[in-house]
Amino acid sequence: MSALGHFLESAGIATAGISLVRENTELMRSPRALWVPFELGRPFGAPHAPDFQMRVLKSALALLDRTDGPVILEDFPDDAPDSNSAASLVCPVNFPKPPNPDESDLLRAVLAETASLAPWHALFMETHGRSIATVSGLDIDAAARYAAAFLDPTENPEPPEGKDPASTLRFAIEDLRNWRLEAITAQPGPKPSSKTLADWFWGETATGALALALHPVLLESASPRLRQVGAGQLVPRAQRHRLG
Repeated sequence: MSALGHFLESAGIATAGISLVRENTELMRSPRALWVPFELGRPFGAPHAPDFQMRVLKSALALLDRTDGPVILEDFPDDAPDSNSAASLVCPVNFPKPPNPDESDLLRAVLAETASLAPWHALFMETHGRSIATVSGLDIDAAARYAAAFLDPTENPEPPEGKDPASTLRFAIEDLRNWRLEAITAQPGPKPSSKTLADWFWGETATGALALALHPVLLESASPRLRQVGAGQLVPRAQRHRLG
């Protein structure tokens, strides 16, 4: 959409877009864009929330009145309302975590968590036939080991050949999260809301604890790319209250 915006602007047509991935929009330098802190696939927030959706639309269109360009990237101030707060996990799996786990304990907890959820994920695969938890190029246990290695600032984990270490770390956490969400949604009963799933992952899983533990370590990294991942690509805005 950023490229299309540039094309239309070159023809004299003013444009305004909605961004779900702020970093990409910054790189593409869209003429006018509204970044929204919503999950992918929901640029206007939650379904069945017309008043909220209208606020998002009006905020995006208001950028057309701005004259402080040539590049305008505005942040929408509010998170999306929960569209299905009544739904909850039918068979939640609780994973006890030590209050201040060191790397080895935390990695063992993540690997044990994967083993506990493996039957649910197998059921998910039987139903859906494929998983989206494949973007890092690592299998799920290797993704956990790769991510946990960054807890030691002296370590330099090797990504798959031809891959960028920072991007691989980001994708490894995404794979671990998506694998767990696939497993937990294979449970019987009504589908939990996206907020319920996010709160479960970030508040109750060892993998969520791993990602939260990585945040301060990455912010102190000598690598600008790793600092970028830690600052804005690891913990979503709606879960940043969990950062100590």
